Amino acid sequence: MHDLRFALRQLVKSPGFTVVAALTLALGIGANTALFSLMDRLLYRPLPVPEPERLAILAAPYPGGYDFDFNFPLFRDYQRGDSGFEALSATALVPVGIGTSHETERRQALVVSGNYFTMLRLVPALGRFFAPGEGETIDDAAVAVLSHGLWESRFGADPQAIGQIIRINGHAFTVIGITPREFAGTTRGQTPDLYLPITTYGQLTDQRPGGEHPLNSRYFTWHQILGRLRPGVSLEQAGTIIETLNGRIRAATPANTPERLALLPGAQGDVKNVAEVRRPLHLLLAISGLVLLVTCANLANLQLARASGRTREFAVRVALGAGRWQLVRGLLTESILLSVVGGALGVLVAAWLTTLVAGFQPPDQSFELTGNIDFRLLVFTAVVSIGTGVVFGLAPAWQASRPEPVGDLKAGGGATETRGWSRSLRHALVVLQVAVSLVVVVCAGLFSRSLRQLQRIDPGFEPAHVVVASFDLVFGNYNATQVASFYERLLARVRTLPGVEAASLSIHTPLDGFSPGWSIDRIEGYQPKPDEHPWCHVNFASPDYFRTLSVSLLNGRDFNAMDTAASPRVAIVDEAFARTYRAGDLSVGWHIQLPPADGRGPPTPVEVVGIVGSIRGRNLAETPRPIIYCPTTQQPQRALTLAFRTGLDSDATLAALHSAVKSIDSNVPVFHVRTMQRQIDGSITLPRLAAALLDGFGMLTIVLVALGLYGVLAYSVSRRTREFGVRLALGAGHTDIHGLVLGHGFRLVLLGAMLGLGGALAGTRLIRTQLFNVSPFDGLVFTGATLLLIAVAALSCWLPARRATKVDPMTALRTE
Repeated sequence: MHDLRFALRQLVKSPGFTVVAALTLALGIGANTALFSLMDRLLYRPLPVPEPERLAILAAPYPGGYDFDFNFPLFRDYQRGDSGFEALSATALVPVGIGTSHETERRQALVVSGNYFTMLRLVPALGRFFAPGEGETIDDAAVAVLSHGLWESRFGADPQAIGQIIRINGHAFTVIGITPREFAGTTRGQTPDLYLPITTYGQLTDQRPGGEHPLNSRYFTWHQILGRLRPGVSLEQAGTIIETLNGRIRAATPANTPERLALLPGAQGDVKNVAEVRRPLHLLLAISGLVLLVTCANLANLQLARASGRTREFAVRVALGAGRWQLVRGLLTESILLSVVGGALGVLVAAWLTTLVAGFQPPDQSFELTGNIDFRLLVFTAVVSIGTGVVFGLAPAWQASRPEPVGDLKAGGGATETRGWSRSLRHALVVLQVAVSLVVVVCAGLFSRSLRQLQRIDPGFEPAHVVVASFDLVFGNYNATQVASFYERLLARVRTLPGVEAASLSIHTPLDGFSPGWSIDRIEGYQPKPDEHPWCHVNFASPDYFRTLSVSLLNGRDFNAMDTAASPRVAIVDEAFARTYRAGDLSVGWHIQLPPADGRGPPTPVEVVGIVGSIRGRNLAETPRPIIYCPTTQQPQRALTLAFRTGLDSDATLAALHSAVKSIDSNVPVFHVRTMQRQIDGSITLPRLAAALLDGFGMLTIVLVALGLYGVLAYSVSRRTREFGVRLALGAGHTDIHGLVLGHGFRLVLLGAMLGLGGALAGTRLIRTQLFNVSPFDGLVFTGATLLLIAVAALSCWLPARRATKVDPMTALRTE
């Protein structure tokens, strides 16, 4: 306690040092804490259920990955057989519309088998979960469990919500329970708003593949399977057991039964949606760790300078009987206290950074860029803070533990340079700061250059002044005739809005993150290689789609009003399709075999009537792949996205759009309304986030290097006042003194730069896969980063050097 009070008094006596050190620590610790918070939420945190380590996810392995979607009859087969599981549960995420008397609100529902909550061993926050047998009959159980968040936002956390009737996609459901606050579903990055019996999937989606109900079809794969292992059965043992069961099922029913099964750990839930962010986040955390290392080196230097100025104090304390351990303990206490203050401020910085990161979140991304300030985060921050305090406090503590009472008392606190080992340690810390900072700045430069390369890519269409908005008429329980009528009226209304130049409908729009595809049975003029199965992306679009997006029509025609369900089927392919399967031939009039329009029977011939330019479909970094466009007029779709080009202010146009939709049907929700430019930005969320964070890290390390180098040289100048006075008295000029200090500083910087370049050349190999059209050894980035550090270092060296030239020889010698 005495050490703590003494450390507190010492920090209060040096308010400038304390404030600078605490803020520096707050930035370093806050950056690491924010990234840990994001990674913990997305990747590491186990599900808030009892014994999450006993959960496992079923997957069908194939070369290069896993398929997680199964058909429902196969799930029932696994349930009835000896699988090695205590329970198996099926889940599927479904967008739904929750209706009120005025409008329909779009939400995410997780349809689950009746044993989902009992398998997880969850206890409801209010009400109950699905009862045994509830939801076993198709379209029978009209009950719903609300998430805690939806209960609070929509019902104001009213206990009377239990028993209320809500309308979901036009169907009445009774609210029976509320999930615990901390439970956010079992799929990382996706938080369901409510939970419904899986047997309601057909009526919610109105899907009848091949005329069959999705729960009866072995050809329609649409849900995932999660299970809890039996007590005493390991993941490997259960894998062997269910593989045997799968083999027996496949022998009896080979249709759509996978050849092999794999079990993946399920303690963190289903993490496939966040797989793409795993490596970038680990790289960012590693680089933020380097920033914290620079922070520690900077503060260690400051502490060394303070400790060197307190040599007489330490000598007096030793002369009065203080032991070596007492001095070390006191200085370490001071460092840890300072780091705890910095850590507390770091939590505030982390909260600010997580809010900043959340601003990069596109509305329709498959993962959530959010973090929480909770107990796990506070523990992480405490560990990092104390560890940081120990790291930057060791050097001054070591110096204080080796006092020379007689020499230090004789020196009387005069301004002389400190002992050689202390000076060398301070110099080594500056070299370390420069080297690590150069690595961080190079990484920041590479990511920024990669982002600029992405942003310069021609997406294949003109995004300026295009607005998109999505609709799903499953929410309104429309029949096929009403679907076609609604979309016809919608297009007619939108085309009459002021400033609208063109409007169209499609299932997907470019760079929306989706990439559905079809396997093609036959392409006229193309002979597949052995074991090759031609495949391409598919989109459904209305007439004027290509004009709306300014996609070039290279040959043939666009879709038109003559393309109806009664006319021969037609399609338009892109240039990538022609290049891949037609040797670049852009002619039209040839045929391909596609699945039938109604999902029944054999493939049907489709005439290619147009060739359009290729666009970037899924993201900017992806090379354009073959795409087939089919007309929505021949295969009506319930869920479509409207795109329209307007020359007016987007806010005014959006208000007019909402009014137009409400005039047709106020219960149809409009969602994912955004400009096409925002959609493009959303497709490069991770590169933008990485570049922004690394730019911030780079600027922070540059500032720390500048402060560290300035501090070392300024301290050295202050301790060498007598030496400079003697040199000037013996005839040295101001230029000589200036060069002496500058040379001292530049030697440290150049040594650090050489080590940093070596570290950057070795380290940038690790980020090769995260760069686009940029070499990890880009000469421009390496040269620019090095020159920037040298320029900053020159300024940091010049100020102390200028101060050294102002020394008055007579005053300096008289003072000594």
